[in-house]
Amino acid sequence: MLRSLVFAVCLPAVAQDLPVLTRLRAAAEEAPVAVAHRGASEACPENTLVALRTAVAMKAIVVEFDVWQTADGAWVLLHDATLDRTTDVVTRLGRKDVRIDSVTLAQVQTLDAGSWKGPQFRGEPLPTLEQALAAIYPAVPMIERKGGEARALVAELRRLEAIDKVLVQAFDWPWLTAVHDAEPKLLLGALGDGALDGERLAAAAATGARLVHWNHRAIDCDGAAAVQRAGHLLCVYTVDPDALLLGAAALGCDLITTNRPDRWVALRAKGARVRAAGTK
Repeated sequence: MLRSLVFAVCLPAVAQDLPVLTRLRAAAEEAPVAVAHRGASEACPENTLVALRTAVAMKAIVVEFDVWQTADGAWVLLHDATLDRTTDVVTRLGRKDVRIDSVTLAQVQTLDAGSWKGPQFRGEPLPTLEQALAAIYPAVPMIERKGGEARALVAELRRLEAIDKVLVQAFDWPWLTAVHDAEPKLLLGALGDGALDGERLAAAAATGARLVHWNHRAIDCDGAAAVQRAGHLLCVYTVDPDALLLGAAALGCDLITTNRPDRWVALRAKGARVRAAGTK
């Protein structure tokens, strides 16, 4: 029941003033904004500079990507724990199941991360976090942590002067809590799946997250309304068909993560702005 999902959350003053939070709320006022999943990943090799730049060209307001730390502590873009699926590491190193955290940045920079998607992308490298941010600005980078230390990521974002320009998210909620403790001025997103009840929503809020990023298959109208009543942004992943994109908008989402950011941008421009009754 909706009544059981609604609870009071006291948001710290600093969270209310986060520049990225303010920007996203304003952008989503009329309709959900597009989050480009791993960049423009339907058209381009995921988590590469060409994918990120193409997403920006498609007018995605937010561009999502995944990060790991290499063996020598560098932050690089990759979704899987191993390099096998999206690079030529097996050919180069002559072995399988090569974990990203077992190789150095120098080794990563020798890999081809584009050819698996098509010959036109041959030679596309795996970017560093610094390169990714430069490719995405002035859109909002949504950094999903797959592996790596919380304080190390905070330190890197400080070095890059990016604390007030990015959103950091993870499925690992204790890790999010550690990030929030290290840097309360970072906007955080709690990724999740399964039933979104009051207990889960309270646990998400306890991490310091101000965005709830949920599997679209697992969230219903009551859960969506509870997120909004708690004062959080609501994002759903990963939505591609038109019917589901429109359904996410009707649910009252603030953001929609999609492999087809250009499609949602086009639908939004055509007036796909309906929200369910009772939502903002």
